[in-house]
Amino acid sequence: MRASRSILLSVSVASLFVTAAGADIISATMKFSSAYELLVKADRARDEGEPQQALTLYKYALNTYTEMATEDPDFQPDMVQFRMAYCDSQMDALLEGMRPAGADAPHGSADPSNIVATVMALDAAPPGIDPATVRELLISARRKLEEGEPEAARALLLLGFKTDPDNADLRLMAGLAQCQARKFGDAIFLLGELVDEQPSNAPVRVGLAAAYFGDGQTNAAQRELEAAIALEPDLKEAHYNMAQLFLAAPAPDIEAVTRHYQRARELGAAPDLRVETAISKP
Repeated sequence: MRASRSILLSVSVASLFVTAAGADIISATMKFSSAYELLVKADRARDEGEPQQALTLYKYALNTYTEMATEDPDFQPDMVQFRMAYCDSQMDALLEGMRPAGADAPHGSADPSNIVATVMALDAAPPGIDPATVRELLISARRKLEEGEPEAARALLLLGFKTDPDNADLRLMAGLAQCQARKFGDAIFLLGELVDEQPSNAPVRVGLAAAYFGDGQTNAAQRELEAAIALEPDLKEAHYNMAQLFLAAPAPDIEAVTRHYQRARELGAAPDLRVETAISKP
């Protein structure tokens, strides 16, 4: 099974394919959700021209994420880091905007929590990355994944998350990077959250299916692929991965493998010698 899963996940990005006690996981999940609610409220206050309220909310959110990084270090560490960096950059921008014209930043007044983002080496990104730069980061991260370098891809994605932590494309790519790094639990959390927010996003469901499959949850993987195909019948990645899923079963359904593989090829998927060998046997 392991070899089959690696094949599924090695179809490059084109295929879109911690340990804690139960009580600790529930507690961490509640804190994570609470921090996100604060983050959403802070963004709203910022956009509605209420900088002081936004600053307070960002600080509360950052404090919660900082607490998680300390007390729950194995719970979604990447996303916690992404959002800490975002809070930090938004607070800096708000403080800069609230400072009187010509006034210098006060010495020694920095919030100690800002040190966390500095330690994580995310300050290389300017506070205002524009959408075009985010797209460039996505392209570069995709290339790194295709080259089998998930850590390099993550480093690029972190720069994008500093400005736009809830960007769906960044989050999908981060989930795929976690899959390639074989951190399937993290990938399931990241992509599952995204599916909950965007249930009609077929590529995200294909990514989640890859995470489930890598984690050994084949029924869940099949469910997500079926949902993706129902949403986008001509999504070649969904058909390709469905063929891989059926082929990896203890008793492969060759008819289903053939049907989905041929459809994927009709839609432009690259040939797969392993699948073609299996379906060509009498």
